[in-house]
Amino acid sequence: MEIEKIKSELNKYIDENIKIKQEKDMISMKNKKLEEEIKELKLKYQSQGRTNNEDIVPTIKNPTLIGLNDSHNIFNSILQCLSQTGELTSYFLNNKNIEEIINDNSTSKDKDDKNLAPIYLKLIQNLWEVNGTGACSADKFINTIKKINPLFEIENKNNLKEFIIFIIEQLHRELNKPKKNNNNSEINEIPQQYDRNNKFNYCYNKLKEESSIISDLFFGLKETSNECLNCRNNYYNSRRLPKNSICYNYEMFDYLIFPLEEIKTIKNNYMRNNFIQNNNDNNYISLNDCFNYNQRIEYYTGDNQNYCNICKQLSDFCYNSKIYFSPKILILILKRVQEKEYNLIFEEILDITEFVYSKDMPPLIYNLYGVISDIGKENIPHFIS
Repeated sequence: MEIEKIKSELNKYIDENIKIKQEKDMISMKNKKLEEEIKELKLKYQSQGRTNNEDIVPTIKNPTLIGLNDSHNIFNSILQCLSQTGELTSYFLNNKNIEEIINDNSTSKDKDDKNLAPIYLKLIQNLWEVNGTGACSADKFINTIKKINPLFEIENKNNLKEFIIFIIEQLHRELNKPKKNNNNSEINEIPQQYDRNNKFNYCYNKLKEESSIISDLFFGLKETSNECLNCRNNYYNSRRLPKNSICYNYEMFDYLIFPLEEIKTIKNNYMRNNFIQNNNDNNYISLNDCFNYNQRIEYYTGDNQNYCNICKQLSDFCYNSKIYFSPKILILILKRVQEKEYNLIFEEILDITEFVYSKDMPPLIYNLYGVISDIGKENIPHFIS
């Protein structure tokens, strides 16, 4: 019986080893196939040089071929995230767009010194150079920004937000293509703010008269509204005043900013008032909390009352802001109080469908591909992206 048991254990051991060997062989075959595909891609791009760069669509899984040196650590984190924005980088690497990038619509007198787009083009080409070696420098690009805007003469982590927004808006100014929008051309005069549909059409068409690769990717539309509470009460009580006492306005946005300390305070007050447990973590903030804050209703009363053109008196108002439609690339800026920590968890997939007014304008679901975080200590900032 002992011999049979030993034989059985031995056969089992042999079978397990055979199975492990088969799995290793399968993994080895997959790795070999992957290596061959990578080799083919390298040969393809080396043979094509830079003639087919429009085929390159960078993603976070396909990092830049060349890195940046450490001379501008704070600003480099922004440049790496922009470089990983696939559609934007593909636009700059596409030879068909080079003339448009160089011969931009800027009216600056010092075109050679104060045009950002051509220098950004060169930077992106260096980062994605197939046959390049070592690290490249962003000196020329950042020095050009400093010439245009003295705010960035001193590289400070406190102006990191302004830096990325400045790059986006400056590139838009240089690359926009003015065009006549014929939609709703019958609207010649500015509609009244109470006329929601015509106000939207008018503002939307005005904003779309100038478009660029930047506005196509980074710009969304926000609706803001102010409602006189006195008019609203009068309408519901006696119906003596117009039903629509809400003033509407529309504006483009290229980022959303969330003040974490204020969001945390509002959330904790709400939970205390409603006896909701918060897992004993008063610093926990979700992105849903941030978007709820962004679209909250604010009331202006007492000394903050506004004058109403309908009821002709100072009145309490309520203010509301909504995302009318969202951009392809969504930039979120998290403003925190220095020296305070917040438990904010990023998920790779972000669904903001419930926070967008117009449900038929994609995208509403985002894939996270870049985070800029300060991991420095004391007076030595160090940013990763």
